[in-house]
Amino acid sequence: MKKCFILLCSLLCTACMPPDKTLERQGISTIIGYDLLDEDTYKGTISLLQFDRKEEKTSVTISAVGTTSKQIRQRLEQQTSHDITSGQLRTILFDKDMTEMLGIASFLDTMQRDTSIGSLIFLAITNNAEDTINNNNYEEFPDMGSYIYQLLDKHERKEMLIDSNLHDFFSSLYDIGIDPTLPIIANKKGVAPYINSVALFKGDKMVGSISLKKTLFIKLFTNRDAFLGDITFNIPVEVLEKKGVTLVEKIKGDKFNITIRPIKYRGKIEFSKEEAVNLNATISVSTIELQPAVTFKNKESIKKLEQILEEELNKELGDILEVFRKLEIDPIGIGRKIKSIRKYSNTNEEDLREKYSRLKFKPNITIEIKRTGAVD
Repeated sequence: MKKCFILLCSLLCTACMPPDKTLERQGISTIIGYDLLDEDTYKGTISLLQFDRKEEKTSVTISAVGTTSKQIRQRLEQQTSHDITSGQLRTILFDKDMTEMLGIASFLDTMQRDTSIGSLIFLAITNNAEDTINNNNYEEFPDMGSYIYQLLDKHERKEMLIDSNLHDFFSSLYDIGIDPTLPIIANKKGVAPYINSVALFKGDKMVGSISLKKTLFIKLFTNRDAFLGDITFNIPVEVLEKKGVTLVEKIKGDKFNITIRPIKYRGKIEFSKEEAVNLNATISVSTIELQPAVTFKNKESIKKLEQILEEELNKELGDILEVFRKLEIDPIGIGRKIKSIRKYSNTNEEDLREKYSRLKFKPNITIEIKRTGAVD
């Protein structure tokens, strides 16, 4: 009886064994990109790490054409003897045309339902996903998927990017009162891909972009822990003269250049009356470079320079808010703040956007120079 029981257990264990996962037979996908070919046809490109000793290359890139992501996946499988696995997929790229014309929610919905793909996978936009994945100008990593993942991961870890993973994108997409953003990866001949700007979305479609520097205004009001990045100003000399700021040395050109580094900050969105929004923020900074040098002999001279920097930042914030208004988008989340007010709590997205378009924005950024460094 005991022998029969052991035999039965061994048969059951054999029947429940998982499918063969021999490492040499696996093609581990690290990145996939989608390009729009026409209205309902896409090209999918995938980079695979392979560990077969018979193969000379440790990675290979393959492409296939289809009308859905699943059909593309099927046709990719037909091109390789390896089993394509998604467990190490870290980045999804979308070409700009596809993102602007059709949107990306349907593709991402499929990814979200795939249990082998984590919600922290990075998303990014590029001019041509296939060309970006095939870029071979960076040899430190075994494949371009690993490089682009490290590129995005570094920027997110250092809080230089607005969160750009699958979870954050869907959170902003379905949360009424805020719109998503994603990084744009530039791919130029002779250099490795790099992040050069940020895509602005209305729903799941890209409607514009801003420079990486200008994301500081979004982070200022949406993420208290983000790194705003060093901020450089090129201020006309006459502005300094009007404020009574004294230069230590004679200036060569007609601009005064200053770079500041935020130490800490706090931003808050407040409603002063029915149609007015105050965007209040205080940023404590250190000055890390001045060309030419400025004398900081007393608090009065520091105060004058603070006022100049405040005027510059408030003007930039006002300009970018008008860009957002024209695009009918709200990446800062002003609409979400409106919806948090009790009498607007049941407002739908259409009415909220209409109300947002009528608001009067009042930027109010205050700069505090806490450290003046070597120029003291």
